[in-house]
Amino acid sequence: MEIVSQAKASLKSQLEIIKREIDSLPEPEIYKLNRRSTLQISAAVAVDAGQSLFGGVLKEMGIMLLQVASSEDQTPKSYVFWMNPILKDEDKKQQVQNQLDRLAEEDEMTKDFVKAIGWNKITEERVMPSGCYTNIGILGDFVRELLEWGKLYQTALSLKEIYQKLLNIQPVLLRDGTLRFDHMGEAHARMLSKIFKDIGIPLLGISKTSKLLRNPLITMWLKVHNVFNTQGPFLVKLPYDRFRELGFRLSRYFGTEEESPKMRFGRYIIGRFDSLRRSKNIFAIDVPHYYFESESSFNDLLVILSGVAEHSTATSYPTPGYPFALKKAHDRVVFTKDKVYLLENTLRRSLPPDVYDMLKSLEI
Repeated sequence: MEIVSQAKASLKSQLEIIKREIDSLPEPEIYKLNRRSTLQISAAVAVDAGQSLFGGVLKEMGIMLLQVASSEDQTPKSYVFWMNPILKDEDKKQQVQNQLDRLAEEDEMTKDFVKAIGWNKITEERVMPSGCYTNIGILGDFVRELLEWGKLYQTALSLKEIYQKLLNIQPVLLRDGTLRFDHMGEAHARMLSKIFKDIGIPLLGISKTSKLLRNPLITMWLKVHNVFNTQGPFLVKLPYDRFRELGFRLSRYFGTEEESPKMRFGRYIIGRFDSLRRSKNIFAIDVPHYYFESESSFNDLLVILSGVAEHSTATSYPTPGYPFALKKAHDRVVFTKDKVYLLENTLRRSLPPDVYDMLKSLEI
Protein backbone atom coordinates (compact mmCIF):
# COMPACT_ATOMS: atom_id res chain seq x y z
CA MET A 1 0.00 0.00 0.00
CA GLU A 2 1.23 3.48 -0.89
CA ILE A 3 0.50 4.92 2.55
CA VAL A 4 2.57 2.17 4.20
CA SER A 5 5.50 2.84 1.87
CA GLN A 6 5.36 6.57 2.61
CA ALA A 7 5.12 5.98 6.37
CA LYS A 8 8.06 3.55 6.22
CA ALA A 9 10.22 6.04 4.33
CA SER A 10 9.28 8.86 6.68
CA LEU A 11 10.02 6.76 9.75
CA LYS A 12 13.39 5.69 8.36
CA SER A 13 14.31 9.30 7.63
CA GLN A 14 13.31 10.49 11.11
CA LEU A 15 15.25 7.70 12.83
CA GLU A 16 18.36 8.55 10.83
CA ILE A 17 18.08 12.17 11.99
CA ILE A 18 17.70 11.08 15.62
CA LYS A 19 20.71 8.73 15.36
CA ARG A 20 22.80 11.53 13.89
CA GLU A 21 21.85 13.85 16.72
CA ILE A 22 22.60 11.15 19.31
CA ASP A 23 26.07 10.71 17.84
CA SER A 24 26.69 14.43 18.32
CA LEU A 25 25.71 14.31 22.01
CA PRO A 26 28.20 13.50 24.80
CA GLU A 27 27.73 10.43 26.96
CA PRO A 28 25.18 10.98 29.75
CA GLU A 29 26.61 12.21 33.07
CA ILE A 30 25.32 9.59 35.51
CA TYR A 31 25.44 10.11 39.27
CA LYS A 32 24.38 7.30 41.57
CA LEU A 33 21.98 8.31 44.31
CA ASN A 34 23.74 6.41 47.07
CA ARG A 35 24.99 9.32 49.17
CA ARG A 36 24.61 9.06 52.90
CA SER A 37 21.52 11.11 53.71
CA THR A 38 20.18 12.52 56.96
CA LEU A 39 16.74 12.94 55.40
CA GLN A 40 14.01 11.89 57.80
CA ILE A 41 11.02 13.85 56.51
CA SER A 42 9.87 13.83 52.90
CA ALA A 43 6.66 15.83 52.47
CA ALA A 44 4.48 16.57 49.44
CA VAL A 45 1.39 18.55 48.47
CA ALA A 46 -1.48 17.65 46.15
CA VAL A 47 -4.76 19.16 44.91
CA ASP A 48 -7.69 17.46 43.21
CA ALA A 49 -10.95 18.71 41.71
CA GLY A 50 -14.27 16.87 41.86
CA GLN A 51 -14.92 17.03 38.12
CA SER A 52 -16.98 13.84 37.96
CA LEU A 53 -19.65 14.70 40.55
CA PHE A 54 -23.14 14.16 39.12
CA GLY A 55 -21.62 13.19 35.80
CA GLY A 56 -19.84 16.52 35.44
CA VAL A 57 -23.03 18.57 35.80
CA LEU A 58 -21.59 20.74 38.60
CA LYS A 59 -18.71 21.73 36.34
CA GLU A 60 -21.10 22.65 33.54
CA MET A 61 -23.05 24.77 36.00
CA GLY A 62 -19.87 26.64 36.88
CA ILE A 63 -19.31 24.99 40.28
CA MET A 64 -15.94 23.49 41.21
CA LEU A 65 -14.96 21.52 44.29
CA LEU A 66 -11.29 21.37 45.26
CA GLN A 67 -9.41 19.50 47.96
CA VAL A 68 -5.86 20.33 49.04
CA ALA A 69 -3.59 18.57 51.52
CA SER A 70 -0.02 17.72 52.32
CA SER A 71 1.24 14.22 53.01
CA GLU A 72 1.48 15.25 56.68
CA ASP A 73 -2.20 16.24 57.00
CA GLN A 74 -4.77 13.85 58.40
CA THR A 75 -7.61 15.26 56.32
CA PRO A 76 -7.76 17.53 53.26
CA LYS A 77 -9.21 21.02 53.28
CA SER A 78 -12.09 21.62 50.88
CA TYR A 79 -12.90 24.69 48.82
CA VAL A 80 -15.87 25.54 46.60
CA PHE A 81 -15.83 28.18 43.85
CA TRP A 82 -18.44 29.09 41.28
CA MET A 83 -19.14 31.21 38.24
CA ASN A 84 -22.68 31.29 36.94
CA PRO A 85 -22.35 30.68 33.17
CA ILE A 86 -25.49 32.66 32.25
CA LEU A 87 -24.52 35.90 34.01
CA LYS A 88 -23.40 38.96 32.07
CA ASP A 89 -19.62 39.45 31.93
CA GLU A 90 -19.66 42.33 34.44
CA ASP A 91 -21.68 40.26 36.90
CA LYS A 92 -19.36 37.29 36.43
CA LYS A 93 -16.37 39.52 37.15
CA GLN A 94 -17.91 40.80 40.34
CA GLN A 95 -18.83 37.29 41.44
CA VAL A 96 -15.25 36.07 40.95
CA GLN A 97 -13.69 39.11 42.61
CA ASN A 98 -15.90 38.73 45.67
CA GLN A 99 -14.96 35.08 46.14
CA LEU A 100 -11.20 35.60 45.73
CA ASP A 101 -11.19 38.70 47.95
CA ARG A 102 -12.99 36.71 50.62
CA LEU A 103 -10.53 33.82 50.21
CA ALA A 104 -7.56 36.16 50.78
CA GLU A 105 -9.22 37.66 53.85
CA GLU A 106 -10.57 34.53 55.56
CA ASP A 107 -8.25 31.67 54.56
CA GLU A 108 -5.03 31.94 56.58
CA MET A 109 -3.02 29.77 54.19
CA THR A 110 -3.92 31.93 51.18
CA LYS A 111 -3.54 35.18 53.12
CA ASP A 112 0.02 34.27 54.18
CA PHE A 113 1.04 33.22 50.67
CA VAL A 114 -0.38 36.36 49.03
CA LYS A 115 1.56 38.48 51.53
CA ALA A 116 4.79 36.49 51.03
CA ILE A 117 4.72 36.79 47.24
CA GLY A 118 4.02 40.52 47.41
CA TRP A 119 0.57 40.79 45.83
CA ASN A 120 -1.88 43.47 46.93
CA LYS A 121 -4.84 41.43 45.71
CA ILE A 122 -5.26 38.10 43.94
CA THR A 123 -7.40 39.78 41.29
CA GLU A 124 -4.73 42.29 40.28
CA GLU A 125 -4.22 42.37 36.52
CA ARG A 126 -0.55 41.42 36.86
CA VAL A 127 -1.51 38.37 38.94
CA MET A 128 -4.66 36.80 37.54
CA PRO A 129 -5.30 36.39 33.79
CA SER A 130 -8.44 38.11 32.50
CA GLY A 131 -9.83 34.79 31.24
CA CYS A 132 -10.61 33.85 34.85
CA TYR A 133 -13.59 36.22 34.71
CA THR A 134 -15.29 34.51 31.77
CA ASN A 135 -14.14 30.88 31.67
CA ILE A 136 -14.69 28.49 34.58
CA GLY A 137 -11.93 26.21 33.26
CA ILE A 138 -9.30 28.98 33.34
CA LEU A 139 -10.51 30.12 36.76
CA GLY A 140 -10.38 26.55 38.04
CA ASP A 141 -6.80 26.05 36.83
CA PHE A 142 -5.69 29.34 38.39
CA VAL A 143 -7.35 28.65 41.75
CA ARG A 144 -5.91 25.14 41.79
CA GLU A 145 -2.39 26.53 41.32
CA LEU A 146 -3.03 29.22 43.94
CA LEU A 147 -4.13 26.68 46.54
CA GLU A 148 -1.26 24.31 45.75
CA TRP A 149 1.43 26.99 46.02
CA GLY A 150 -0.20 28.32 49.17
CA LYS A 151 -0.09 24.84 50.68
CA LEU A 152 3.53 24.35 49.55
CA TYR A 153 4.46 27.61 51.30
CA GLN A 154 2.60 26.63 54.48
CA THR A 155 4.17 23.16 54.51
CA ALA A 156 7.67 24.56 53.91
CA LEU A 157 7.30 26.83 56.96
CA SER A 158 6.15 23.86 59.07
CA LEU A 159 9.14 21.79 57.93
CA LYS A 160 11.44 24.71 58.76
CA GLU A 161 10.14 24.75 62.35
CA ILE A 162 10.87 21.03 62.67
CA TYR A 163 14.32 21.45 61.12
CA GLN A 164 15.21 24.23 63.60
CA LYS A 165 14.35 21.93 66.51
CA LEU A 166 15.97 18.79 65.07
CA LEU A 167 19.13 19.89 63.31
CA ASN A 168 20.28 16.38 62.44
CA ILE A 169 17.54 15.88 59.84
CA GLN A 170 17.04 17.27 56.32
CA PRO A 171 13.41 17.69 55.25
CA VAL A 172 12.51 17.98 51.56
CA LEU A 173 9.29 19.17 49.93
CA LEU A 174 7.95 17.66 46.70
CA ARG A 175 5.53 18.96 44.08
CA ASP A 176 3.88 16.82 41.42
CA GLY A 177 4.88 18.76 38.29
CA THR A 178 7.15 21.63 37.39
CA LEU A 179 8.35 24.50 39.56
CA ARG A 180 6.11 27.12 38.02
CA PHE A 181 2.82 28.86 38.77
CA ASP A 182 0.70 28.15 35.69
CA HIS A 183 -1.99 30.48 34.36
CA MET A 184 -0.43 33.66 35.71
CA GLY A 185 -1.09 37.12 34.38
CA GLU A 186 2.65 37.75 34.74
CA ALA A 187 5.72 35.64 35.51
CA HIS A 188 6.49 35.33 39.21
CA ALA A 189 9.23 32.70 39.05
CA ARG A 190 11.84 34.98 40.59
CA MET A 191 9.68 35.71 43.64
CA LEU A 192 8.75 32.05 44.12
CA SER A 193 12.44 31.13 43.88
CA LYS A 194 13.35 33.72 46.52
CA ILE A 195 10.56 32.67 48.90
CA PHE A 196 11.54 29.00 49.00
CA LYS A 197 15.29 29.66 48.95
CA ASP A 198 14.91 31.96 51.97
CA ILE A 199 12.88 29.34 53.85
CA GLY A 200 15.75 26.91 53.28
CA ILE A 201 13.72 23.73 52.72
CA PRO A 202 14.60 22.01 49.40
CA LEU A 203 11.68 22.05 46.95
CA LEU A 204 11.66 19.69 43.95
CA GLY A 205 9.16 19.09 41.17
CA ILE A 206 8.64 15.46 40.17
CA SER A 207 6.97 14.68 36.81
CA LYS A 208 6.10 11.12 35.81
CA THR A 209 5.08 12.35 32.36
CA SER A 210 6.58 15.31 30.53
CA LYS A 211 7.52 16.41 27.03
CA LEU A 212 11.12 15.78 28.00
CA LEU A 213 10.56 12.09 28.77
CA ARG A 214 8.40 11.58 25.67
CA ASN A 215 11.05 12.98 23.34
CA PRO A 216 12.43 10.07 21.22
CA LEU A 217 15.90 11.64 21.15
CA ILE A 218 16.10 11.59 24.95
CA THR A 219 14.82 8.00 25.17
CA MET A 220 17.20 6.66 22.51
CA TRP A 221 20.14 8.65 23.92
CA LEU A 222 19.64 6.94 27.28
CA LYS A 223 19.21 3.49 25.70
CA VAL A 224 22.22 3.77 23.38
CA HIS A 225 24.44 4.48 26.39
CA ASN A 226 22.87 1.69 28.49
CA VAL A 227 21.78 4.13 31.17
CA PHE A 228 18.93 1.85 32.28
CA ASN A 229 21.45 -0.88 33.13
CA THR A 230 22.86 1.34 35.88
CA GLN A 231 22.57 -0.40 39.24
CA GLY A 232 20.23 1.31 41.71
CA PRO A 233 18.80 4.84 41.77
CA PHE A 234 20.58 7.45 39.67
CA LEU A 235 20.50 10.99 38.28
CA VAL A 236 21.34 12.06 34.73
CA LYS A 237 22.58 15.61 34.26
CA LEU A 238 21.52 16.86 30.84
CA PRO A 239 24.10 18.46 28.49
CA TYR A 240 22.57 21.93 28.50
CA ASP A 241 25.09 23.65 26.19
CA ARG A 242 25.01 20.89 23.58
CA PHE A 243 21.22 20.88 23.42
CA ARG A 244 21.30 24.63 22.91
CA GLU A 245 23.71 24.17 19.99
CA LEU A 246 21.28 21.66 18.46
CA GLY A 247 18.54 24.28 18.53
CA PHE A 248 16.29 22.75 21.18
CA ARG A 249 13.69 24.90 22.90
CA LEU A 250 15.51 25.00 26.19
CA SER A 251 12.60 26.50 28.11
CA ARG A 252 10.75 23.22 27.56
CA TYR A 253 13.60 21.04 28.80
CA PHE A 254 15.81 23.07 31.10
CA GLY A 255 13.85 25.95 32.61
CA THR A 256 14.48 29.59 33.20
CA GLU A 257 17.64 30.51 31.30
CA GLU A 258 16.11 30.68 27.82
CA GLU A 259 12.47 31.21 28.71
CA SER A 260 10.66 34.50 28.17
CA PRO A 261 8.74 35.40 30.18
CA LYS A 262 10.51 33.44 32.89
CA MET A 263 7.75 31.22 34.30
CA ARG A 264 9.87 28.50 35.95
CA PHE A 265 12.71 28.67 38.43
CA GLY A 266 13.89 25.11 37.94
CA ARG A 267 15.96 23.10 35.49
CA TYR A 268 15.23 19.52 34.51
CA ILE A 269 17.35 16.53 35.31
CA ILE A 270 16.38 12.88 34.80
CA GLY A 271 16.21 10.56 37.76
CA ARG A 272 15.28 7.03 38.74
CA PHE A 273 14.46 6.21 42.36
CA ASP A 274 13.75 2.47 42.32
CA SER A 275 16.37 -0.29 42.37
CA LEU A 276 14.65 -2.68 39.97
CA ARG A 277 17.03 -4.26 37.48
CA ARG A 278 16.95 -2.42 34.11
CA SER A 279 14.01 -0.34 35.32
CA LYS A 280 12.87 2.35 32.88
CA ASN A 281 10.79 4.14 35.52
CA ILE A 282 12.44 7.52 35.12
CA PHE A 283 11.16 10.94 36.19
CA ALA A 284 11.76 14.49 35.02
CA ILE A 285 12.90 16.27 38.17
CA ASP A 286 12.60 20.05 38.26
CA VAL A 287 15.41 21.39 40.45
CA PRO A 288 15.80 25.03 41.58
CA HIS A 289 18.47 26.71 39.46
CA TYR A 290 20.65 27.58 42.47
CA TYR A 291 21.62 23.91 42.92
CA PHE A 292 23.62 24.20 39.69
CA GLU A 293 25.57 27.31 40.71
CA SER A 294 28.49 25.47 42.34
CA GLU A 295 29.91 21.99 42.82
CA SER A 296 29.06 22.03 46.53
CA SER A 297 25.42 22.95 45.77
CA PHE A 298 25.18 20.11 43.27
CA ASN A 299 26.64 17.70 45.85
CA ASP A 300 23.94 18.87 48.26
CA LEU A 301 21.38 17.99 45.59
CA LEU A 302 22.79 14.47 45.25
CA VAL A 303 22.44 13.97 49.01
CA ILE A 304 18.85 15.28 48.97
CA LEU A 305 17.84 13.06 46.04
CA SER A 306 19.51 10.05 47.68
CA GLY A 307 17.15 10.67 50.60
CA VAL A 308 14.16 10.90 48.27
CA ALA A 309 15.18 7.56 46.74
CA GLU A 310 15.22 6.03 50.23
CA HIS A 311 11.63 7.21 50.67
CA SER A 312 10.47 5.67 47.39
CA THR A 313 9.28 2.11 46.92
CA ALA A 314 9.37 -0.31 44.01
CA THR A 315 5.60 -0.77 44.21
CA SER A 316 4.54 2.84 44.76
CA TYR A 317 1.62 4.32 42.79
CA PRO A 318 1.43 5.18 39.92
CA THR A 319 4.93 4.16 38.83
CA PRO A 320 7.55 2.09 40.66
CA GLY A 321 9.93 4.51 42.34
CA TYR A 322 7.31 7.24 42.69
CA PRO A 323 8.10 9.05 45.98
CA PHE A 324 5.90 7.77 48.78
CA ALA A 325 5.17 11.29 50.09
CA LEU A 326 3.57 12.23 46.75
CA LYS A 327 1.47 9.07 46.87
CA LYS A 328 0.30 9.92 50.40
CA ALA A 329 -0.65 13.47 49.41
CA HIS A 330 -2.47 12.19 46.32
CA ASP A 331 -4.42 9.64 48.38
CA ARG A 332 -5.47 12.39 50.82
CA VAL A 333 -7.15 14.55 48.19
CA VAL A 334 -8.25 12.36 45.28
CA PHE A 335 -11.99 12.09 44.62
CA THR A 336 -12.24 8.32 44.46
CA LYS A 337 -15.38 6.56 43.23
CA ASP A 338 -16.35 5.82 46.84
CA LYS A 339 -15.81 9.44 47.88
CA VAL A 340 -17.83 10.71 44.89
CA TYR A 341 -20.64 8.28 45.75
CA LEU A 342 -20.65 9.47 49.38
CA LEU A 343 -20.69 13.15 48.40
CA GLU A 344 -23.48 12.65 45.87
CA ASN A 345 -25.62 10.80 48.41
CA THR A 346 -24.98 13.42 51.06
CA LEU A 347 -26.00 16.18 48.65
CA ARG A 348 -29.02 14.18 47.59
CA ARG A 349 -30.27 13.96 51.18
CA SER A 350 -29.56 17.61 52.01
CA LEU A 351 -30.85 19.38 48.86
CA PRO A 352 -34.51 20.42 48.57
CA PRO A 353 -36.35 17.98 46.25
CA ASP A 354 -36.96 20.58 43.52
CA VAL A 355 -33.26 21.56 43.43
CA TYR A 356 -32.13 17.94 43.30
CA ASP A 357 -34.64 17.11 40.54
CA MET A 358 -33.31 20.03 38.46
CA LEU A 359 -29.75 18.85 39.03
CA LYS A 360 -30.60 15.31 37.92
CA SER A 361 -32.42 16.59 34.84
CA LEU A 362 -29.23 18.24 33.65
CA GLU A 363 -27.33 14.93 33.62
CA ILE A 364 -26.73 13.57 30.12
